[in-house]
Amino acid sequence: MGRYQEGYLRKRFGAWHVSYYITENGRRKLKSHRLCDDQQKKSHVKQLRDEYMRDHVNIGAANAGPMGVVAFWDAVYLPFIESADNLKPATIHGYKQVWNQHLKSHFGSVNLSDYKTHMMSGFLTGLAKTLRPRTLNSIKWLASAIFAHAVASGHCETNPIRDAKVLGKTLGHGDTKSYTLEEMENVITALVDNIAAQLVMALSFFAGIRKGEIWGLQWSDVDSDFIHVRRAFSRGVVGAPKSKKSVRSVPIIQPVRGLLMLWRAKNPDGVWVFTNSEGGALNLDQFAREVIRPALRKAKIAWKGFHAGRRGLGSELRSLTGNSTAARDVFGHTTTRVTEEHYEEHRLPENALKGMKLLEAKAITNGGSQ
Repeated sequence: MGRYQEGYLRKRFGAWHVSYYITENGRRKLKSHRLCDDQQKKSHVKQLRDEYMRDHVNIGAANAGPMGVVAFWDAVYLPFIESADNLKPATIHGYKQVWNQHLKSHFGSVNLSDYKTHMMSGFLTGLAKTLRPRTLNSIKWLASAIFAHAVASGHCETNPIRDAKVLGKTLGHGDTKSYTLEEMENVITALVDNIAAQLVMALSFFAGIRKGEIWGLQWSDVDSDFIHVRRAFSRGVVGAPKSKKSVRSVPIIQPVRGLLMLWRAKNPDGVWVFTNSEGGALNLDQFAREVIRPALRKAKIAWKGFHAGRRGLGSELRSLTGNSTAARDVFGHTTTRVTEEHYEEHRLPENALKGMKLLEAKAITNGGSQ
């Protein structure tokens, strides 16, 4: 007997649809059914949803008594986040990891209406012995989001997670990995036999571009002075960058410019800056696994990940400018100069451009990639 599903309503393509799960060949699949056009009143739409779910989906489903937290995740919250237009695949994957690794077994058979604040406080306090604050915050955030949605959809009255906290000491924040300028120069030197690999790593450090954004670069995004970040891959799916502020123009400094010119000369055709054998965008996770990491291992240089380059740039810009605003603007955390509608302006705030010029001068002085 399957679990009862309420069905999640969403508007798309000028109509109301209801989303729900089915099981085929032992695998769960998200399905969607068109109910009516989007001009109908919400009350009528809900009635159509309830009738459809009753007559076509919940036949013989168990629906006795209050809903369990796990059942609510399966039947309501997971379909809700998987059908949300504003969530990246990587974000949804992260939520599923937190749920499967920590929350599912904790909630067990507890009903939404029976869960209390002290239960989450005790759970977080126990986890605090081995998990760092950032992970604890992710666990609490997701649990709270689940209950907030349960309150909003009428499955329980209050969100018991909101006031939960760790009752005791927590571990310190772990050190995040980053490359220094000298380390990145050594990385690029070790990749001397592969210009594409050199350029990928140079973009991560000397332009502060995220892995998914490098993956999504097209030659039309590159002009003589700037790289325009317009798209990104998230778990293999191309879409918009992480946020609206991540749509930005990054100045090309010499360590990137030289490699970019060499790579363009070797690859005059094609859409993507980094291309696979079929003409599509190169999978950077696979590229790192098969090309970058073996070369660094041979040179006895630590592989710290793509994001370590971006963190290293942040440290260098803070050191060179004496503040964090240059890194903030280059990274796309905050910028009002470059928007989705005005790529042609080619401007970053003055402090960001100053920081990048200082970094360029330091790299050239150190004998970095030309």
